[in-house]
Amino acid sequence: MNTRRKSIHLFIDMFAKGNHLYRMTNRLFIVLSAFLLVFLSNESGFAQGQVKTIQFSGVVVGGKQSEILPGATIWIPKSGGSTATTNNGYFSLPVFPGDSIIFSYTGYRRQYLIIPKNYHEASYSAKIVLREDAITLREVKIYPFRNYEEFKKEFLAMNLPDAREREALARNTDPDYLRRMAVMQGDGPSASFQESQRQITSYNANKGFANTIPFFNPFAWASMIKDIKNGALKDNSWKSLYNDAPLLNTNRDSYIRQQRGN
Repeated sequence: MNTRRKSIHLFIDMFAKGNHLYRMTNRLFIVLSAFLLVFLSNESGFAQGQVKTIQFSGVVVGGKQSEILPGATIWIPKSGGSTATTNNGYFSLPVFPGDSIIFSYTGYRRQYLIIPKNYHEASYSAKIVLREDAITLREVKIYPFRNYEEFKKEFLAMNLPDAREREALARNTDPDYLRRMAVMQGDGPSASFQESQRQITSYNANKGFANTIPFFNPFAWASMIKDIKNGALKDNSWKSLYNDAPLLNTNRDSYIRQQRGN
């Protein structure tokens, strides 16, 4: 009985030791696998880090005349690196195989260039020719006004090109002015003949007399002073004569009927 118990205990101890050894072996395998994975990753990263940069250089020109484009933008989207051309249109920057490079300049279309992936030389050069990008802009009119209200104010206050002609036309067609002209100058077919006869009569009447200047006539001065004292300058009765004068486009009968109606 005791021998059987000892055998059972011995078997259990051996099984426990075997299970412990299995666990140790499993743990060792996991540690070795992790170490190998890390080692391979470092080797891969180290191999990638060994990719040498390529010094990419060249010149950027534009149009059919191959005009030098200073200040053109050169951009690598993958790495975010960028540079600009010099005054001579020259550029130089480090790139990697497979990089896509964008060239841009105001007034020209964008140009794309890809560095070959299997290119392993130390330098790479190219002449970049950009094509013109013609864009028609909408017409913009510049006015010397800050807002609509200021424009409206200036527009209403400005004078027309024919403002003087309009004022002269308004004065010459004023009814009061036409009446005064009708009094001072005769109307009708015989007006010219009557004016001629009046001038002849006046000439013959004054033919034997010397002309005098009223400004040097003392009697005229005395008469003027007397009229001023009597209020002659305040008398506006003379205006009734012009108001009652017939219009130019009226005749004798219509004028008489108008006076009778008044």
